[in-house]
Amino acid sequence: MKQMFLVLSFVCVLAASCTSLREGDEPIVESTRTADGQEATPTVVPTPEPTVETLQLAVYPPETRTGIVELDRIIDAVLAHDAEELQSLTRYMLIGCTHTMGLGGPPKCEPDEEEGTLVESIPVLGVEGYHQRREDFEGWQGPDVLGLLTVYRVSSQAYSDEAYPAGEYALAFLDVKGISDITLQVTDGNVVRFDHGFPGSLQSDLERDADEVLLVLTLNPIPTAVPWIPFEDPDGRFSFVYPPTMTLSAGNQSDEGRLGDQIEFFIRKPGASYVTCFDEALGDCPVVEEDGIVEIDGREVRRVKGWFGAVGGMTPQEFLTYIFDMEGDQLVFTVYALPFDTEVQDITTVWPLEGMTLELFQRTVSGVDINK
Repeated sequence: MKQMFLVLSFVCVLAASCTSLREGDEPIVESTRTADGQEATPTVVPTPEPTVETLQLAVYPPETRTGIVELDRIIDAVLAHDAEELQSLTRYMLIGCTHTMGLGGPPKCEPDEEEGTLVESIPVLGVEGYHQRREDFEGWQGPDVLGLLTVYRVSSQAYSDEAYPAGEYALAFLDVKGISDITLQVTDGNVVRFDHGFPGSLQSDLERDADEVLLVLTLNPIPTAVPWIPFEDPDGRFSFVYPPTMTLSAGNQSDEGRLGDQIEFFIRKPGASYVTCFDEALGDCPVVEEDGIVEIDGREVRRVKGWFGAVGGMTPQEFLTYIFDMEGDQLVFTVYALPFDTEVQDITTVWPLEGMTLELFQRTVSGVDINK
């Protein structure tokens, strides 16, 4: 079963082979300098006035390199959109296919292939992983990026398995829309895996995955030309903006909705069971670890963080809730650690709340406007 590679801007590759990284290779002094010898610093692309509707990280000047020849050849190819060169610097896996459906695992077998048939493919890792076959990439012109975000040596703590091997180095680029990051995992001078994520997750990726950072990431968000999407309650009671990477859907009532697959919002009268649970701590209520008042746009808002247990069949996981008072009603925003339709058999683990969804949730909530 072939999959279209360009869906959601995932990147892919075509061929393999190149020289190996030299034993003991280290970045040289010029690794963070431009061609004219000046110290390289990330460049803002572009620079409108900052607003809550926008989010992007800075990229390095296009001439910035690491000083490691084998890494710089890949950076050259990506920034020059040289698909042929990048194809020559890519290594495919030879791995047995599977008839097991769902994301993750080895590549899927074609209907006429037996389980375990060896195929050439490249792993792509996003929210969940999948494999792209070599023949699916013919005609591919390479990832379309704004520039280089960071380069680091990958630690042993980074996620890696037989079907999705991590590289020795990681090269992270910002995609042309300024929304996603595209990270090339590199071993022995060859691209061995493509990772697709969000710029806001790169900081936590570095903290977890980097053994040594060769080009540092600019951590502070800067404005972009990619606008967030405005939403206004049909009854004019509140409004907010949300990221273009998420879909907003209405619930069963006009007073509720969902953002993506981990965030929900709704309006309730004071004393509704969900909010009362935080105060009464009944047996089937969540465990509250943090409960306090924060200020958002000059308004006092209740912030509650905790975790749900397995009572009632819910997978144990962390949550974060903000409660806005609005003329007798309460507007409640909550983000969960797992997507709504997740079915996890292990009920002994409390899944943590982390990653880009949490970052985007915080930014969405910070832009909520209650109309009096």
